Amino acid sequence: MLKEKVRKVVESHNLMHIATVDLNGFPKARGVDYVMGENENELYFITHKMTNKVNEIKNNPNVSVVIDHDCPSFEDLLKLVYIKGTGKAEVIEDPEGVMKVFGMILQKFPYLKNLPGEPTDFVGIKVTLKEVYVTDNTVSFGHTEKVEY
Repeated sequence: MLKEKVRKVVESHNLMHIATVDLNGFPKARGVDYVMGENENELYFITHKMTNKVNEIKNNPNVSVVIDHDCPSFEDLLKLVYIKGTGKAEVIEDPEGVMKVFGMILQKFPYLKNLPGEPTDFVGIKVTLKEVYVTDNTVSFGHTEKVEY
């Protein structure tokens, strides 16, 4: 049941906030469009291969993610279910792997075909979550349970 809540959140959202650690040990968070892989704890996104996050992941694959949305009213806040988790990220650089991730991303976000540059300018990133915390305000405000993969 809890993994189904994770799946529902992952499938019903488009933006994931991912935090990496820079070379000075400082966390760096940013939002990315993502898709789910074969399992709810496997998430993929594309990024330009010259971004800081690529080097940060290569240096330290430990990442933290949050998938949620804003709530315009208190009633919406009481219905909020979101996840936060930790895991490992890996950079996918081989052309076949990059094109596979690109294909998955373009199915969900067709407008990203207009990204500037060539597909060879990008890499894929696979995030495998190991621990996920599901906060479900429909159970009680702030109710959180842990799922391990």
